[in-house]
Amino acid sequence: MPYIDSLFMPRAGGDRPEVLPKGATNFAFLGEFAEVPTDCVFTVEYSVRTAQMAVYGLFETGKEVTPVYDSVHKPEVLMKAMHAISR
Repeated sequence: MPYIDSLFMPRAGGDRPEVLPKGATNFAFLGEFAEVPTDCVFTVEYSVRTAQMAVYGLFETGKEVTPVYDSVHKPEVLMKAMHAISR
């Protein structure tokens, strides 16, 4: 996988296209090289979330995209993770 590290290279805001660019009516960007705020690339959830954003947005289904799990603001999750790492 020669390009696997490209996902983790330093970047600036705007380096990746939005899943649904402004004015797009019949196309979207999917996968790990599209921008999903507050999410982490290299997960299946990231790719699924971009597909959900595209389909729900283009077809105006009224459905909500699966939210990003916000573990940073849940101390009990972080404590469990630290405990698991220290074993």
